[in-house]
Amino acid sequence: MTSSIPAANHTAPGRRALPVWQVVAGAAALAVVVNLIVLFIGDAAGASLVLELNGKPDEIGASDVIFMSIAAPVIGVTATVLLARWKPVFLRVGQIVGGAVAALTAIGPLTQDTDGGTAATLITMHLFVGFVAVAALEAIRRSRA
Repeated sequence: MTSSIPAANHTAPGRRALPVWQVVAGAAALAVVVNLIVLFIGDAAGASLVLELNGKPDEIGASDVIFMSIAAPVIGVTATVLLARWKPVFLRVGQIVGGAVAALTAIGPLTQDTDGGTAATLITMHLFVGFVAVAALEAIRRSRA
């Protein structure tokens, strides 16, 4: 006896799973756009956007924000997805680690000798990149379930 039921689909009925590269690219693009908006708001609010690194003042510019907003989610999400090919539980672990790393790196601006506006701007950017990484991994996890 043969079955007329089609092969099991990995997505919910009516939903088409996005390829991983599209989720990663979308997450990075969203992080860039939002973090640039946060940077411009911080600048407009009077934040100095200057950190002292190795005894020299270093101004935070749009190119710095663009690079880090792309690099962090692309590297983190891609590494997690590659590990999840071996053990799917790494998608959930990656979400936890990504959120924790974002929270821990957000503490960094508080330890710098800078103004409150700069610290608030940087903390917001760090937390948003973490949020984007966690959301991207959730989208990938749900598309596989």
